Amino acid sequence: MGTGSERPYDSIFIQAVETQGVIPQSAAIFTTQLRDTFIKDARLRVVNTPQEADAILSVKLGSLRRERLTSLPNDTGLTRKFGLQLNASCTLIQAKDGKAYFTDRPLIVERQIFSESGTGLTAATIVSTQQVQAEYQIVPQLATPLAEQARSAVLDTW
Repeated sequence: MGTGSERPYDSIFIQAVETQGVIPQSAAIFTTQLRDTFIKDARLRVVNTPQEADAILSVKLGSLRRERLTSLPNDTGLTRKFGLQLNASCTLIQAKDGKAYFTDRPLIVERQIFSESGTGLTAATIVSTQQVQAEYQIVPQLATPLAEQARSAVLDTW
């Protein structure tokens, strides 16, 4: 892999990320991080409309897999630590005729969250609420590597 080859596009339009309900209300965070990643890279000009672009990037979140890593010592049914795996895909098409440069290229991001604050509370509803809160708090940490993988798919030699 490298970045030394010539690309047939100089500008890119980044569509809003399709979350498909995987992480509700997270589309703006993922889309903003994608745009910021490409803007900071500066190898392509990020434009505001598909009509201005040479290429159009779309990203779809596919699934969020949770794996139980650590349970509470006094109740193994209540999980303290989860491993999260976010599966997504990206597609890059020509803006003029819709011809694909690539379609459904997989993107996978893994992170860990803690669902228990260390207070010793073991009620299932409290831990469940903490898990939801922890998942929302980690969205920016999922968005950054996802955006970096999408940038690599678009800009690096395939």
